[in-house]
Amino acid sequence: MYNEAGVIRSTLEKVIDTEMPDFVSQYEVIVVDDCSTDDSATLAERFSQESAEIRVIRLTLNAGKGAAVAAGVDAANGDTILVQDADLELDPVYIPALLKKYHDGEKGIVSGTRFRSGRRYRGHAAPAVTVNRMISFVASRMTGREITDLTCGYKLFSKALYRKLDLKEKGFGFETELMLKALRDRDTTYDETEVTYLPRKREEGKKIRLFDGIAITKNLFRHGLQGSGWRSVLTIALIIIFMTVNMLNVKHWRDERRVIEWDAISYYAYLPATFIYHDLSLSFADGYEGPHKLIVWPEKGPGDRYVIKTTMGLSILWLPFFLAGHAAALISGADAGGYSEPYKFFLLVSALLFLLAGLMFLRKILLAHATDKITALVLAAFAFGTNLYWYTLFQGTMAHVYNFALVSAFIWYSMKWHGVQTGGSSTACTRSGQGDIFRRHESRRGWNEEHIPGKNKKTKKGLWPAVRLGLLLGLISLIRPTNIIILLFFLLYGAASWKELAARTSGLLKDYRLLLIIAGTAVIIWLPQMIYWREMTGHWLWFSYGNDERFFFTDPAIVKGLFSWRKGLFIYTPLMIVSCAGIIALWIRRSPHAPAVTLFVPLNIYIIFSWWCWWYGGGFGQRAFIDSYALMAVSAAALLSMAMTAGRNIFRVVVMTAFLLFATLGIFNNIQYYHGAIHWDSMTREAWFDSFGRIRPSARFNDLLEAPDYEMAKKGADR
Repeated sequence: MYNEAGVIRSTLEKVIDTEMPDFVSQYEVIVVDDCSTDDSATLAERFSQESAEIRVIRLTLNAGKGAAVAAGVDAANGDTILVQDADLELDPVYIPALLKKYHDGEKGIVSGTRFRSGRRYRGHAAPAVTVNRMISFVASRMTGREITDLTCGYKLFSKALYRKLDLKEKGFGFETELMLKALRDRDTTYDETEVTYLPRKREEGKKIRLFDGIAITKNLFRHGLQGSGWRSVLTIALIIIFMTVNMLNVKHWRDERRVIEWDAISYYAYLPATFIYHDLSLSFADGYEGPHKLIVWPEKGPGDRYVIKTTMGLSILWLPFFLAGHAAALISGADAGGYSEPYKFFLLVSALLFLLAGLMFLRKILLAHATDKITALVLAAFAFGTNLYWYTLFQGTMAHVYNFALVSAFIWYSMKWHGVQTGGSSTACTRSGQGDIFRRHESRRGWNEEHIPGKNKKTKKGLWPAVRLGLLLGLISLIRPTNIIILLFFLLYGAASWKELAARTSGLLKDYRLLLIIAGTAVIIWLPQMIYWREMTGHWLWFSYGNDERFFFTDPAIVKGLFSWRKGLFIYTPLMIVSCAGIIALWIRRSPHAPAVTLFVPLNIYIIFSWWCWWYGGGFGQRAFIDSYALMAVSAAALLSMAMTAGRNIFRVVVMTAFLLFATLGIFNNIQYYHGAIHWDSMTREAWFDSFGRIRPSARFNDLLEAPDYEMAKKGADR
């Protein structure tokens, strides 16, 4: 009980009036007052004078629910403990059902559940329900038990089990720690009983807050993973939960102008054209007067035939989500023409799932060379402190989050192909007092024996690994053909010296059959695109962007692309400064990533900024770099790891301060862009300084903008 003067008497009356089952020989009611600041304790003590079964314990500090339960268990005379929150959100009328389930089923622990029936409770916030369901699902996977309501306040267990678990959580995370520790033991039997819920609002005395939810999620992974890399897993979970809650709140799928917009119109066009209108020539769109709403932006090819401008890589990835949207549209009675709300909703879901996949692979990559803490920090910084956040949540149907996931997977499976190498410089490992910055490989059986710099795990070569790499390479290049340069990572990973490069070349030659499988699989992925081009244009390969859009390889806009006020990479995604500086750390630490990252980054910069529109139209920041953020994260983690083992504290402080500052600026830039204080393509030095420190644009902001001349840029001028 904490500050429940308004309801404590009603709660105690309901508890005392509850008719206990016959098998209950004796019971007591222990009211633990968690240092209330109102009259709760006084009222409870007055009521206890009317009933011999009630005792009141007063805590001298407000310590939290877990601490209150611990005090109650210590004072209890009985062998069975039932937790009842004083707020009456859960009705004591369900106590007999809980006791019966516990007794008759000889269970070790019984929990109430508000969600098994799928019932919705008025006033229960949708984000809270969503988060609860998600963490309950994760807890189910961790324990192998069906848990539908992890955080329900009703928990029934034996005092002996409670003592055995040695619970430490003092706050609202008590239920999470109890459930995970108890249910990891297969000897602990478990069941649930449905209860009803009467949620209160904050002004009515609701105690739990956002930070309590974060703490509960933290405990979920801390106890569920038994301390093994739990921080980085928790970080990913919080990122996805935050993104999901935001998506459900923003509801972009309900806006006719959003989701299937800009480039996504072309990426997506293959799907409705194939499965709904059965006409990839798009001739159905001319003067369309049918029952559906549709939008297509085709280009004209040879013979004046329509050609979809972009390649079909994203449509391949979107196919299951498109089919789910189509089924939902047919069932719900929505417009089943491919462009209504159900289709857009599932496209947004796909962005979240691919972000999750990308972060999971990136976590694996980083943990091979950095601690769990640094991995978690880098994951959070890249998810929120770059434009990856924007291009997942607000423009998730652009290509970038998908290629981020595919590239991350390609990097990880390339590392497995050659043998994942741990560590860096041996001197960093042996410095005393700094801790082990290199994380030992973690296997299903636990830690490896030791972490020797450069030591390889067993390589993963063979037919399936080759096909897998070929599938990834084919999809990466089919979404964005210039990303084919990620092949450099496969070729150069671990070849940090001339001797190693020679050995790598020799090894690749020996594996030529597997390399042919990789190449052949990638070509198979491209085959539908080539057949489409052949049918529409008469050519197996076709540059569908036309004659006026091209690369200017002899005049790349590198300086502008990195530093300009319009779209400078380092201006609007300052975290990339740390990543570029981290390339030096890769070499100092003898990282196997060093040669691949060193060659890839400048080549990627050169190609991206050679495009006629180096600012890539309207959008937030240099979005073309999102695809390769996994490699940028590797170098950033290398710099942080080196700083943490540095002999001078000043270096550590400078690097960590810069990293946190640039990540914070990136978050602020996202907020500014959302509110319009950063323009999508027309920023100037004056506009940037006018918006400095502002969330929303000033009255004179628009007067300070300077729109680029797209037509001149196509000719190579005014770039």
